[in-house]
Amino acid sequence: MKSGVKQAVSMRLDADVVAWLKKPGKGYQTRANRILRQRMLEEIRRA
Repeated sequence: MKSGVKQAVSMRLDADVVAWLKKPGKGYQTRANRILRQRMLEEIRRA
């Protein structure tokens, strides 16, 4: 399930978290979105 609609946001993240997201290369925002979506879906399933 993907909404397809993106919303620009500003977040303050720990520097080591940002470095970890950027380490594999381009697409760190997509990676962050995928990780958050997986967590969101897990919590929805548990509820």
